[in-house]
Amino acid sequence: MNGLADNLPVLPVILLLLSAYLMPTIARFRPRWCAPLATFATGCSTLGAVALAARVLLTGQPVEYSVGGWNPPWGIGLRIGYPEVFMLLVLNGVCVAILAYTIADISHELPPKAVGWYYTIFLLLLAAMSGIVMAHDLFNLYVFMEVSGIAACALVCAKGSRESVVAALKYLFLAAIGSGFVLFAIGMLYLLTGQLNVGYAAAELAQVWSAYPRVLWVVISFFIVGFGVKSALFPLHVWLPDAHASAPSPSSAILSGLVVKVYAFALIRLFCTVLAEPLALSGMREEVRFILLAMAVMAIVGGSLFALVQSDVKRLLAYSTVAQIGYIFLGFGLGTRTAVTAALLHVLFHALMKSGLFLSAGAIALRTGARSVAGYDGMGRRMPLSMGVFTVCALSMIGLPGFSGLITKWYLGSAIIAAGYPLLLLVLVASTLLNTLYYLPVLGRAYQGPAAERAVEAPAAMLVPMLVLGGLTILFGFWPSLPLALAGKAARVLIP
Repeated sequence: MNGLADNLPVLPVILLLLSAYLMPTIARFRPRWCAPLATFATGCSTLGAVALAARVLLTGQPVEYSVGGWNPPWGIGLRIGYPEVFMLLVLNGVCVAILAYTIADISHELPPKAVGWYYTIFLLLLAAMSGIVMAHDLFNLYVFMEVSGIAACALVCAKGSRESVVAALKYLFLAAIGSGFVLFAIGMLYLLTGQLNVGYAAAELAQVWSAYPRVLWVVISFFIVGFGVKSALFPLHVWLPDAHASAPSPSSAILSGLVVKVYAFALIRLFCTVLAEPLALSGMREEVRFILLAMAVMAIVGGSLFALVQSDVKRLLAYSTVAQIGYIFLGFGLGTRTAVTAALLHVLFHALMKSGLFLSAGAIALRTGARSVAGYDGMGRRMPLSMGVFTVCALSMIGLPGFSGLITKWYLGSAIIAAGYPLLLLVLVASTLLNTLYYLPVLGRAYQGPAAERAVEAPAAMLVPMLVLGGLTILFGFWPSLPLALAGKAARVLIP
C-alpha cells in the first residue's frame, strides 16, 4: 500500500495509457465492452484525483514526485498543488460523464472498426491533459501538448466523413503552428537559463532576464501566440468552429469543455511560475495584462456575434465556446485573486454546461436528425428530458439566477469593479445580452414551435450522464461553496 501511495501521481496516467493500449484488442473480440471499460478506467483515474486532492487538502502542501527516482533538475518532476488538483478533478470527472454517454451513442456515430481506436485516442487525450496539468518541467509539458494535439485531431476525424477530415487537417495545421511557437519559447528559455525544470528555470531567469529584456519579451509573445492558438483565443480561434461542429458529439464535448481550457491553464501557470518575477520587475506585467484583456474582450464580443448568425446548433455552440474562453482569459488578464478564482470556476462550470449542451444536442440529432435551429421546433415536447438538459445549460450560459453561470459572472464583475475597469463591466453585460439573443431562439422554437411527430427519448445510458451534468449546473448555482473554496485556494497559489 505504501508503494501505491508513494506513486499515486503517476498511477492514474499509467492506468489510462494501459487501458488505451488494450482497447483495440478488446474491440476485436468484445466491442461492447470498450465503452464500459473505458468509463471504469476513467472512474478509477477520478478516484486517484480525489485521493491526491485529499492529500493536498489535509497536508496543505503540494505533492511532488520524481519519475524513476531521479530528482530535478536531472529527472522528470511532477507537482500537484491546489491548482493542479482542481484541474485534475474537472478533467477526470467530466470525462467519466462523457464516456458513460458513449455507451449508447458511439455505435451510431462511428463505423464499427473505428470504435476501439476511438477509445484508445480518448484515453490518450485524457492522459495527456493530465500530464500537461502535472508536468513540472517544460520539455514534458511540450511532449504532453503534442500527444494531446494529435489525439484531439484524431477525435475530430473519427467519423471519417469529408467534413470531419477537412476540419481535422485544419486543426492539425494550426495546432502545429501553435506548438511551434511554444517550442521556440521553451528553447529560448533554455538558452537563457540552462534549465527545463520549472522551479530551477524560474530561479535562474530571475537572475539573468535583465541582460536579455528583448529575448524575454519574445518568449512571452511566443507563449501567448502558441497557447492562444491551442486554446482558441480570438482571433486565433479559426480552427475551432469546424472541428467542434463536425466531430462526434462526445468529441465535441471534450474538445469544447476541456481541451481548450487545459492550454489556458498551462499559460497562466507559466506566467505565475517561470515568468512571474521577471514580469513584475521588468514592468512588462501591465503590458501582458493589456494584451490578454484586449484578446479576451475580442473573444467575448466576437465569439458571441459569430454565434448569433449560426443556423447549425453545433456551430452555434462552438462559437459560444470562443466567447466563453474570453471569460477565462478576462479573469487571468485582470490578475487579481478574485478574478483568477472566477476564471477557474468558469473552467469547471463551462465544462459542465458545454458538455451538457453538446451531449443533449447529440441525443436530439440521434433521435430526430435535427441539427439546425429550425429543426428544434417542438423539441421540448418531443424529447422533454434531452431538451430539458439543453435548456438548463443554455440558461446557465446566459447567467440567470439559480444557475452556475451566474456565479462566474458575479465574481468577474466584482473583480472588474475592484480593478477599476468599468468599461469591462459593459462588455460583460453586452455578452449576457448576446448570449440571450442566440440561445432564446432555440429555446423558443423548442417550447413554442409546432411539434412534429413524437420522438423517442434518448436511451438511459445517454440520459443519465446528461442529467448529472445538468443537475450539477443547478446544484453549483445554489451551493457553489465547494468548488469556490478549492478555486480560491488555487488562486492564492497562483497569485501569492
